[in-house]
Amino acid sequence: MSRAEEFDRLDFDLDEDEDDAVQAVVPRVAPSMQQELSVLSDRKPPWMWPINPSFITGLGDSVMAVRPKKNRPHEGLDIFAPPGACIYTASKGRVLRIRDGRASQQKKSRRAGLFVDFLSDPDDQGVQYIQRYLHLASVRDLGKEPLAQGSPIAELAAPYTSGLAERSHLHFEVRAVKADGSYGPPIDPRRFLPPLSIA
Repeated sequence: MSRAEEFDRLDFDLDEDEDDAVQAVVPRVAPSMQQELSVLSDRKPPWMWPINPSFITGLGDSVMAVRPKKNRPHEGLDIFAPPGACIYTASKGRVLRIRDGRASQQKKSRRAGLFVDFLSDPDDQGVQYIQRYLHLASVRDLGKEPLAQGSPIAELAAPYTSGLAERSHLHFEVRAVKADGSYGPPIDPRRFLPPLSIA
């Protein structure tokens, strides 16, 4: 099993006895990942927002060294929206796993709540990304088939029902898969997304 497929257990220290239900997916990547995706700055954003922009009420912490008052890094982008908002795939790809930490005895699992790990199709450089969608109320029956960009996958949870936050939001996390099957550090998802104006 590659490091990418171990994403949830190693990053959230999830319960050892839970079934991973990992689909057999072998990530494909470019031979080299030099200069951490600097090419993206010159291109049209390849992904779409995972929540319809008209429902997004704000953006919270994104990837930074240390979160204020938490003394730990934040590894994704918080996208605030009303509970029940539909969550869509930001790109084409396939589901790696669905995990539910809502009733776990471990605080880290409860912090994640119900979430989906998604493996993007290779981009034009051959790179794939793991996208993580956290704090979901429910997940649709997704099957094992590849999904198109913009496929509905879940609904956003109400505060304190999937994760420990007091405001309803999607934690959207992105990491590049490397040639050896491992993955890199968190990447700010806004590098892949169109500009957003929030009224």
